[in-house]
Amino acid sequence: MTIPDCLYPSDNIYDIPCLRLDMQPGHLVLPFAPYGTGRKNRCAATLHFYVDDYRFSALWRNPAKILGDEIIAAVEPNYSLFDTTPLAFGLQLIYQKRWIARFWQENGILIYADLNVSSKFFDYNRMGIPNGYNAFATRGSLGGLDLVKAKYEIAQQISGLDSPNLIVYGGGKAVHEFCCSKSLLYIHDYMTAKKDER
Repeated sequence: MTIPDCLYPSDNIYDIPCLRLDMQPGHLVLPFAPYGTGRKNRCAATLHFYVDDYRFSALWRNPAKILGDEIIAAVEPNYSLFDTTPLAFGLQLIYQKRWIARFWQENGILIYADLNVSSKFFDYNRMGIPNGYNAFATRGSLGGLDLVKAKYEIAQQISGLDSPNLIVYGGGKAVHEFCCSKSLLYIHDYMTAKKDER
């Protein structure tokens, strides 16, 4: 497949593409599997990228790579963005993930907007997610309940809903309890749960 060299519609000065409101998922379709894990990747109905960046770095060169699989929905690629990441580089990574996500939407894949960035990038990461969008995902972590709460509030603001469609992947007992209290979808992450038990 030829990858188009194109600009998608944008709502910001950085030309970060807008996601399509008509291509967002509702209920999570299983299996929900991480990218880059061999056979699991091929049988996933919903794909996520809460894995090491090197596993999906080639997607920027060939985002069509997942189109031959039976994928119905995907979380945007989650490039690691920390408070120490230079702003210019962080903007490039946000552009890349949103361009890839829009390309996937144009090819029939429903998209969860990825909210898993450090607080330095909260406002920039909202660029290209239109008001009223209501399909989000983030990564939880042990001791990271405050960050999950902040991302929940962002999802509320964008969607305009008290209980947004937000998937939280891992984070341990405290994050799980918060998700239950807010009617959010918590997905058990084996590695985090194992650490939480210690």
